[in-house]
Amino acid sequence: MLSRTPFIISLFFIAITTASVPTYAQQTKFNKANRGLNTEFTYTWKHQDAEYTLSFAIETTTLYAMPPSPPAYSPKIFQDNVYMKVMETAKNIDPKTAKIKVSKNHSGLSFNVSSREPEQAQKVLDKLKLSHDKAQDDYWADNYFVKYNSATGTSGIRHDHAKYTTNSSSSLISVVEAIKELQTNPLNSREFITIALGWIQSIPYNRLEDRLSSNGAGFVSPRDLLLQNQGDCDSKSTLMAALLKAYNARLDVQMVYLPEHALLAIDMRSNNDEMTLRHQGKDFVLLEPTGPAQLSLGKVAESTIFSLQNRRFDLASMSR
Repeated sequence: MLSRTPFIISLFFIAITTASVPTYAQQTKFNKANRGLNTEFTYTWKHQDAEYTLSFAIETTTLYAMPPSPPAYSPKIFQDNVYMKVMETAKNIDPKTAKIKVSKNHSGLSFNVSSREPEQAQKVLDKLKLSHDKAQDDYWADNYFVKYNSATGTSGIRHDHAKYTTNSSSSLISVVEAIKELQTNPLNSREFITIALGWIQSIPYNRLEDRLSSNGAGFVSPRDLLLQNQGDCDSKSTLMAALLKAYNARLDVQMVYLPEHALLAIDMRSNNDEMTLRHQGKDFVLLEPTGPAQLSLGKVAESTIFSLQNRRFDLASMSR
């Protein structure tokens, strides 16, 4: 994942011209139905001058084995969970050896350990801290969150998009095969990406902050994006990444994090008019799955260009 060690990124923009009035992806039909052991999906959308219809089926047990959307992150729930785990550890320590007090505060948990023997007190304190750190890591892992420290100096908790990608891709094989059936040349990876990109861009955009239409987490997993037929930038980018990994597991896909946006970058040969990021000695072609703007492979929004030019971005591999 991103930002655990420094990295150097060279940014190359090729043949940038002033943007014309964008065209927008338009979904004209969506249908979801249970048929026997399968859940069937049908999408129709307009892309440029063509209309596409994509139909595929996923075994319902396979579909619901994919990771669900996370709960909205709650610092209080997180702290309560960690506190409970730490207290379980504290209860197993003989009170004759040390007296323990664990307190909650705005920055986390604090520990006070007293003992007649300083070395024993330190051992107990170390044990509590170890329990605390494990409880944190377990909570984040179980709920698909990840701690990050970005190259731009920010830090915090965000959804573990790489883990969602890895744990969803194998369930999307039937989607890959359905897209190949729409291709004029099923071996052409660029044609595959173009069709997949247009499909995901056409899925209705929703910021996912309204609890009437979502759980307020601001993200839906690939499974729930398919089921709900709506998603925001990082949700759509994660679905696209999982689809690309299902198409070619060896493909190097990076999530590009901007201050208020997310998109993807793929390690592939670029055409002359496509925008790329150079990372770790390789050129990554940019793509914007968010929609509804129909931005083809290697084309990005003007706001994205601004953030990239000002180096206000981070990368994270979508492989685990």
